[in-house]
Amino acid sequence: MKYVAPSAPLSIGGVLDDWIRLFRSSLGACWALALLAAVAGAIVQFTLTPDLATPGLSSYLQYLQYWSTLRAPTVLLTDIVYWLVLLVLYGALLAQQAAMVRGEEPFSFGKALSKGLNRVPHLVLGFVLLILILMAIFIPIGIGAAILLPALRGTAGASALGMLIAVLGITAVVIAAIYLMVRLQLWMAIVFAENLGGATALGRSWDLVKGHWWRVASIGFVAGVVIWIFELAVGTVIAAVVGFMGVHGTSPDLLIRRLQLIGAVGGLARILTMPLLTAVWLAIYHDLILRREGGDLAARAEALGGA
Repeated sequence: MKYVAPSAPLSIGGVLDDWIRLFRSSLGACWALALLAAVAGAIVQFTLTPDLATPGLSSYLQYLQYWSTLRAPTVLLTDIVYWLVLLVLYGALLAQQAAMVRGEEPFSFGKALSKGLNRVPHLVLGFVLLILILMAIFIPIGIGAAILLPALRGTAGASALGMLIAVLGITAVVIAAIYLMVRLQLWMAIVFAENLGGATALGRSWDLVKGHWWRVASIGFVAGVVIWIFELAVGTVIAAVVGFMGVHGTSPDLLIRRLQLIGAVGGLARILTMPLLTAVWLAIYHDLILRREGGDLAARAEALGGA
C-alpha cells in the first residue's frame, strides 16, 4: 500500500502510527540497504580477529582480553570506514523515505546509494559540529570540577560537599545533553528532506523543535524503547542459540568465533531497526512542518481579519 503523508498535525499517538505506516510502506525499498549495513557489520566482525586468549583464564577474563585487543590503529581505521559506510546507508534510507513523504516514488537501489554518498560531507560536518556542541558542555564542567574539588580538600565536610558538587555537575551535564539531543535530533532527516547542509540542518532542527520539546522527546522515547526492545530480543535469542552450541566446553578460539558470530548475526536486526529509526525522524519532522505551516496560516488569517 502506498504511503500517504498526513495533511494536518497529529496527536502523539497519531505521529507514532504515521511512523509505523511510513516504515511498513518503505520497507520494500529499504530492506536491501539495511541488509548491506548488516553485511558490512558482519565483515567487520570477522575481519578484526583479536589474538587468542591466554589459556587457563576464566571466561570473564577471556572476554576482557578479547575487548582489550580491539584497540589497534587498524581497528580504529576500520571503525572509521565502517562509520562512513553507515552514514552512506542511513543517508540512502532517508532519501528513500523522504521521497515517499513528498509523495514521490522511491528511488532505485543505486540512486538511493548515490544520494546517500553525495551527502556524506554534509553528514560528517553535522556530526563534527554536534560533537563540538556537546564538548562545549562537558569541558567547562570538567575544568570547573578539576579546579574546585582539589581546593576543597582539607576543609571540614569536604568529602560530602565534593560528592554533592559532583552529583549536581553530572546531573546538569546529563540534562543539558538530553535537551540538546532532542532539539537537534532531526538534523539528518532535514539534510535529505530540505536538501540542506549539515550546519544549516542543525539550526533548522533547533528551530522546528522549539516549543515542542516535550512532544518530540515523548515520541522519540517511545520509538527508542520499541527499537531497543527489538534489538534486545534479537540479541538475546542469538546469544542463547550460539551459547547453547558451546554447552559442552569452550576453547579460547571457539569463544572468539562465537563472539564474532553473535555480533555478526545480531546485526541482522538492522534490517528493521535502521528503517525504523529514519522513519521516526521523518514522521516527527513532517508533523512539526505541518504545525509550523498551520500556525503561519492562522496568523495570516488573523491579520487579514484585523485588516
